Amino acid sequence: MADQSQSANQLSDALDESHTGPATQVNGTEKASAYTEPVLGLLRYLPAGHVPEVNGNRIQLPSLHEFGDERLLSLHNIRPIPKISDIENCPNNIRLDTHRFLAIQHPISLNQAPYTPESFKDPQLLKQYLVPATIEMLKTVTGCKSVIIDTIVLRDALYSDEDAVSKHDNKKDEPDDPRETFPEFIGFDAKHGGATPAPKVHTDYTSKGARNLLRYYHPVTTEAAASIISHEDALLAEGKDLKEAYKHSGGPRWALYSIWRPLKTVKRDPLAVADYQTFGEENFVPMVVRYPRLGLPGASETYESESILATYSEKQKWHWIDAQTSEEIWIVRFFDSQDERAGSGASGGAFHSSVHLPGTEDEAPRESLECRLTCIW
Repeated sequence: MADQSQSANQLSDALDESHTGPATQVNGTEKASAYTEPVLGLLRYLPAGHVPEVNGNRIQLPSLHEFGDERLLSLHNIRPIPKISDIENCPNNIRLDTHRFLAIQHPISLNQAPYTPESFKDPQLLKQYLVPATIEMLKTVTGCKSVIIDTIVLRDALYSDEDAVSKHDNKKDEPDDPRETFPEFIGFDAKHGGATPAPKVHTDYTSKGARNLLRYYHPVTTEAAASIISHEDALLAEGKDLKEAYKHSGGPRWALYSIWRPLKTVKRDPLAVADYQTFGEENFVPMVVRYPRLGLPGASETYESESILATYSEKQKWHWIDAQTSEEIWIVRFFDSQDERAGSGASGGAFHSSVHLPGTEDEAPRESLECRLTCIW
């Protein structure tokens, strides 16, 4: 553990002594008191100068032991969480275009009787209720014209280097029309169980990783992004640098997002998200990640994606949501074509990680859903 870190006992004491404010109202219901002062959480970084090994498993960052710089850092609670209609008046001044993340209240039909948290584990119900509600919400929040949700990941297990994500079966027989199995559901297979939290500071895509997702991840995504790909191919044929030229080429703006929703109130391993403005490129460590090629009959191929890991800096500022409920969601940007610039490793993605709060070890595993998607303007 890094010299600057504090012991787990010190962190537990800090959590116990955190100042709390009056009970918070969420959708008209009183919930537990929110922290009004920052608390400390354990975040795991790459040690400075360390080059980790590529993980041989699919859709997996390097193994946890590579993230040996463990830091107890302040987590700033961003309650109260605004409704969609109140985003512009967000009391914490959090903005999607500057911070690269946002938290909003977003109740859907599955939050109400006769549905229960278990209803969020039914892919057919998610297609019926979660998918259209998420699409309409993002169109409202971002102003985009179309949303393509390509993956929904269920996480409901304790951390393991090999989880349902790495064991996801992409060799199954695919129907003639790949739309029939779209989006891809990961962590819903009873054989392997759900996926686990990702306790590693990262953002999911470099520019290379984002572009390869459009081209190789799933034929439905590739078809939806046809106008983007054709513009980019024309620019490449002219010898242009896409990071600099694409946003001025007349091609549609596009971005990748994650929508993160608990199934139940979060009591351990919450998601922490960092203010994009507090991360410098001197802390970026690009990392190859192998992704499966889906939607193809008998597919067993992978393609090369790329994520960004990070080293620690005192400038970095982290945020969390105390006792986040299933009606409250994170919107986390992974990539935006407007944010690119030549020579930069940045792609407009917010760094994030599950964060350990000592004293919560006996709580049940956190249950959450992540929708990964593309927005096109």
